[in-house]
Amino acid sequence: MKVKDVMNFALVEVSSGDSCQRAAELMRDRGVGMLVATREGRIIEGVITDRDLVVRCMALGGDPATRPVGEHMDLHPITVDSDVDLETAVGMMRNGDVRRMPVTIHGTQVIGVLSLDDIALDVKHYLDAFLAVSSHYSRKG
Repeated sequence: MKVKDVMNFALVEVSSGDSCQRAAELMRDRGVGMLVATREGRIIEGVITDRDLVVRCMALGGDPATRPVGEHMDLHPITVDSDVDLETAVGMMRNGDVRRMPVTIHGTQVIGVLSLDDIALDVKHYLDAFLAVSSHYSRKG
């Protein structure tokens, strides 16, 4: 199975010049914990998470209304290509200690996000299917 089979294509983007408050509002309104900062052509500049907003901005006394995302985002996020095997992507997430990764095409244009939640939902789908089949056969004796 490939990353593109499980990932979320509903990418939420932000500009590095947007305020941290705007980023927090986008996260709240879209129900996400990470935004991808992009420039023209969906080229990734960095990512900012809800944790970054708290630890890198507010905890250091920054005013989210005036501080730009670009000062607090991760400029070198771990990304994964959409054609990578899911098992490899999970290893990358584990090694990088991240819960979400931007997904790219050919390592440049960002097209979505892979999260632990996406993977868990996929696993649940397969477990549900397995349990349905196994319970069918166990009733037959």
